[in-house]
Amino acid sequence: MLIPIFGIIGIFIAPVAMVVLVVWLITRQKIQRNKFKAELMAKAIEHGQTLPENFFDEPKKLTQRDKYLPAGMINIAVGLGLSLVLWSIIPDVQNIWTVGLIPLFVGLALLIIHFIEKKKESKENAK
Repeated sequence: MLIPIFGIIGIFIAPVAMVVLVVWLITRQKIQRNKFKAELMAKAIEHGQTLPENFFDEPKKLTQRDKYLPAGMINIAVGLGLSLVLWSIIPDVQNIWTVGLIPLFVGLALLIIHFIEKKKESKENAK
């Protein structure tokens, strides 16, 4: 009698708890980073050191083009892995392994976009 009740409650509470956990972890990380920066600045001032102006600048964000390469490689690996797993586990169903070709071709498309954008960017920088 209690198991279905806990199951239903768990289905609704688990996603909310996961979102709350992720937000809490991200906020905690930002607070710790800011605290570390403040301590570092205080120690530098205490010892008479000066910090460069860009010392606390955020690192350079990746451009959209830089994100295509790892995403493409991951999709290709997932597609190959899925094809191999489906081919080895379910050999009775004919051509079930072709399901893995979907992420594989998406990965290939992302790689093609990466290299096209790279060429376009190098031509723009040459001008």
